[in-house]
Amino acid sequence: MKALKIISYLILSLLFLYILSGFFLLPYIAKKEIVKNLDEILITKTKIEKIYFNPLTLNLELKDFSLIDEKDQEVVGLKNLFIDFRALKSIEKKHFHIKNILLEGIYLNIIEEEKGVFNLASLLKPTKTKEEETNQKEKTKLIDFLVSKIVLKDTNIDFTSFTDKKKYNLHLKDINYTIYDFGTFKNSLSSNNLQFKLNENTDVKISGGLKIEPFLAYGKITISNLKIKELLDFDKSLFNFELNPEANINLALNYNIDTTNDFNLFLNSEIFEINDLKLNQNQKEIARLNKLDLKYFSFDLNNQELNFKDLTINDLYANMILDKSGVNFANLLKEQKDEKEIKSSNQKNNLNNKPWKINLENINLNANFDFHDILNNSKLNIKDIKAKTSNINIVDDKINIKGANLVTLNTKYIDNNNKLNISSSKTDLTHDDIFINGSKVEILNSALKKDKIVFEDEKLKLKITTNNLGLELSKLYIFDEISFDLSNLKLNNFILEDKNNNISLSSKNSNLKVNNFLLDKQNNISINKSELYDTNVNFFDSNSSFDINTKKTNLKISNFNLKKDVITIGQILLKEPKIDILNMESKLKIEAKDINLDLNKLVSKENLFKIEKTNLNNPHISIILPKSIQTKDEIENSDLTKQEADKKVENKKTKRVNFGPINIKNMTLDFEDKNLPIPFKTIISKLTGEVSAVKNRANSTSNLEINGVVDNYGVAKITGIVNPNNIKLLTDVNMKFKNISIKNFTPYTAKFVGRAIKDGKLELDLNYNISESNLKAKNSIIIKKLELGEKIESKDAVSLPLDLAITLLEDSSNTIDLNLPVSGNVDDPEFSIAAIVWKAFVNLITKAITAPFSLIGSLFNFSEDEINSVDFNLKESEITPIQKETLDKIALILNSKKEFAISFSPSFDEKNEKEKIANQRALNIQKYLIEEKSIDKKQVILEKEIKKTSSNIDLNLKEIKK
Repeated sequence: MKALKIISYLILSLLFLYILSGFFLLPYIAKKEIVKNLDEILITKTKIEKIYFNPLTLNLELKDFSLIDEKDQEVVGLKNLFIDFRALKSIEKKHFHIKNILLEGIYLNIIEEEKGVFNLASLLKPTKTKEEETNQKEKTKLIDFLVSKIVLKDTNIDFTSFTDKKKYNLHLKDINYTIYDFGTFKNSLSSNNLQFKLNENTDVKISGGLKIEPFLAYGKITISNLKIKELLDFDKSLFNFELNPEANINLALNYNIDTTNDFNLFLNSEIFEINDLKLNQNQKEIARLNKLDLKYFSFDLNNQELNFKDLTINDLYANMILDKSGVNFANLLKEQKDEKEIKSSNQKNNLNNKPWKINLENINLNANFDFHDILNNSKLNIKDIKAKTSNINIVDDKINIKGANLVTLNTKYIDNNNKLNISSSKTDLTHDDIFINGSKVEILNSALKKDKIVFEDEKLKLKITTNNLGLELSKLYIFDEISFDLSNLKLNNFILEDKNNNISLSSKNSNLKVNNFLLDKQNNISINKSELYDTNVNFFDSNSSFDINTKKTNLKISNFNLKKDVITIGQILLKEPKIDILNMESKLKIEAKDINLDLNKLVSKENLFKIEKTNLNNPHISIILPKSIQTKDEIENSDLTKQEADKKVENKKTKRVNFGPINIKNMTLDFEDKNLPIPFKTIISKLTGEVSAVKNRANSTSNLEINGVVDNYGVAKITGIVNPNNIKLLTDVNMKFKNISIKNFTPYTAKFVGRAIKDGKLELDLNYNISESNLKAKNSIIIKKLELGEKIESKDAVSLPLDLAITLLEDSSNTIDLNLPVSGNVDDPEFSIAAIVWKAFVNLITKAITAPFSLIGSLFNFSEDEINSVDFNLKESEITPIQKETLDKIALILNSKKEFAISFSPSFDEKNEKEKIANQRALNIQKYLIEEKSIDKKQVILEKEIKKTSSNIDLNLKEIKK
């Protein structure tokens, strides 16, 4: 009993000592030792208000712990530490178990000095340590532990940096963190919840689960109203811009970390927003963003995948500036010393990594863009940019973009140095699929629409305007070669105004289609087929006063190739355009329609231009001469100017030209002359023929043969040979016209001779031969059954005795056969074929009055001297063979020309003869013609007047009035 009692007392004493030491001795010793040891190893002073330990419940509590630096500032502080141990449970389960840990009122004052040294990193006093080398390290397994609950309450962290000129402060306030079941015992899965405030505006929440072995973590991070400037201000030396304080980020991020087999990290966001962002540089706004909203984002480290869904960028504004220091956006980050080394190191490390997969879905952007080039004094402004794409896939250097669309409202470019202005309104660009593989680009289908483009060059006084432009591309491929399968260009309105050259060009409803375009590595171009269709074009040149309009132009070009400055074209087809050409000054009008022009095998290179064959089918060309006040001198001067210009152009020719045969089929030519009292119009139809090869070699020649129908019943044929380079060297052309109705020429006869033509037929056989500028021309003119009509008043008419001339010139079959030869040197500036022919014709007609015997004699191959008088010797009056020769010729003429009479007067030489012999001579002539030659009495007229100057009797030709 006594021993039991002693043992009981001993146990009670030990228990008392345990309790006493636990409540008083242990806290005292612990406090003293903690302060002593910390003061020995730290440069700060340690303060502990109180340590409390309950040996019965195994609760440990520490009050008001702090580390004070030499400036008497608190570096680390802790208001209360409470630990609730579970020793019995730990022994029973063979693990270390803590029920609760409470850390309340933790305070950290982190300071970064000017040299980048942190105060917490330098708390330890410097000590001498010996390095111990161990050959082997044994792995020991730590005892399992479990903390049922850890609470971090009312924690605050202050961070201050003095590395920048301006002090930087960051405050983490009201940090509250709770974690349950943290430890390795039974591989417990911990749940945790963290909340704190960053400075005054940002709320951060983190909740999730945690497992230590193997390490697993999952959860959600929520950040609200994170002020971006508060983070960037930490080191302003990195940035070359200023950010507005209102810019903020909102984020809701789910995370999952798993190290069971390997380190796997998966992140995905529910919310990611950037709001109210403004960047300023040199007190100028360079960028602004109202909102960036990313609905979903995922990051998969194991599969190396990045996914973005529903990204919207609202009201982005970028103001790019180029000056002496470069582009402002390139200088946003200041280059660090080791940046290049880091880059090269990263590139080497990435060589062995498998490629990342990046996928973006449903991206929308609206923005505005300004670019100011201070160096070149130019500005670019793009308003209301709207861009979207349905999907972007990126794998390594392979990119696939689907459903891309870019729309802009207004674009303006101003180049003040070059006085250049470019503006456009409403651009709409779409791409169905874009494939990028390294430097290879393939675009399946593209479409561009533009409402309006205006290009103005004030220096050149040039303005170009387009309206409603549309461009479609199919299968565009860009790599070493650029190609596309099909291109459609539509342009409703195009206007070009060149005020320097006084020309304008406009088009409506232009449609251009291009098939199989290729630009290869050697910059060679090939186009299988291109087509311009249903296009209306207007060209106006105020210098030459030409206004040219084309409608419904259809042009096809096949097999176009450009290779080393050599152009080859398989075929050019121009089909049925309507072309109107008007000279605004002279009012000359040329109309063409139904043209089918076929050019085959064109070649153009440095010293050669060649067309193998040309076919011109069914063209209908109308030439209309308007009423004009242009004088003959002006016409000749303009012709002379044109000849001089042609000489200049000819002198500049250096390239060989070779046009193969030109075939003309079923051509119609209308000619209308309104510059007459009565408008003239004629039609030459069914013009068919061929012009042989045309070459610009010195001695080359071209043969031509063309046949046609004039009006309804006349025919025309033109044959010959010419030197196409210079018709003065060689021209031998024959033009034949048969069965031409002269009645149609009334407008010209009315203008130039004041008479209408009632009826008649015309045949022309014109031969022009030029050799070395010397012209020899034969103009054979045959007029059948010519009947003149009424007189017509014309200020340009020349008074000619047409009736008399016609009567004289017509033979017994009422045919006039004229030959009007022309000769001269075409280099003579005063030489004019038309003027010479007209002069010869006027002279011929004038002879009807001035020398009728000369005119009529030429018809019978008589000279004028043979028939204009009957010669008698002095004092003779009988008709001898000498007189008969003359009178027989007169009789021949009178029998052929019943419309004419011969008149004569008695004549004698009063100095040597008597008057009686004069009458006898006249009566004998009259008697011979009437009685012996059977001439009608009406055709022999004896005048009463007696002439006294000569023994010869002069004859006169008179028309018998009906």
